[in-house]
Amino acid sequence: MKKRFFTLLVLSAMFALTVPVQAQLKSLNKAVKKATTSAEETVKKTADDVSTSAKETAKNTVDAAEEAARDMAADKVSVKIVEWLDKNNKVLPDDNDYCKRLTSLVNNKYTSVDGLSLNYKVYENDEANILACANGSIRIYSGMMDFLTDEQLLGIVSVQIGHIKNKDVREALVKVASEDNASNAVSAQLDKILSFSGEKMGTFVNELIQVPYSAEQNTAADAFAYNLLKQNDADVKGLLTALEKFAEVEAAEDNEESVALKYITVNSSNAERIKTVAVE
Repeated sequence: MKKRFFTLLVLSAMFALTVPVQAQLKSLNKAVKKATTSAEETVKKTADDVSTSAKETAKNTVDAAEEAARDMAADKVSVKIVEWLDKNNKVLPDDNDYCKRLTSLVNNKYTSVDGLSLNYKVYENDEANILACANGSIRIYSGMMDFLTDEQLLGIVSVQIGHIKNKDVREALVKVASEDNASNAVSAQLDKILSFSGEKMGTFVNELIQVPYSAEQNTAADAFAYNLLKQNDADVKGLLTALEKFAEVEAAEDNEESVALKYITVNSSNAERIKTVAVE
């Protein structure tokens, strides 16, 4: 009897010890399973993040390559366009008073801006106009120089630099070259312009210089010009008064007779642009 009682007691003790151990093992299994699941999720998330990052990097690389190719093609076409413009306009010599005045204004501060090399020429033409090309070429009509003071002229030149830096000139070129068909390969569409000459090139150039800038593009170019003038300690009020002068011409009933008609057709809404130019 004592032996049975002792056996039962031992078994009870063993059972009492086994139950907590089983509970602990069960808890341990849950913890291991949870940790394993968490680790798997972490690994999967890390893999997904790496994959997304790799895709973004690849896309950015492709975008950068396409952007560089577009810039290169636009520069090559711009050289061709400028050659045509210079050949078909009367370019004033460097010792001409208009050229001397322009040179004294742009000097070294406006011939290289943020890595962009700029070159200037003056066309003898009574129109108040100014042309900018994607490769940094700026052509100013003598009529524009007659129309504006030195400070105003420098302000408008700075706006043109802004349009070049902001790629607005390039996008106008792309727009005309691709005939508004965004599905066309940009570089290929630009390259075909290189074969143009004579009247065909003239038609293309005339279409190009009539492409108007959007309100957003003008606002951004004005802001760029303002900052560039401030940076060079120039009179920023010249930019404001130039816009005011063009706004008056734009609002005039007989503005179709204005020498600045072509310029304000491309650079319109001058009255609104004045509001965005903060002059201290």
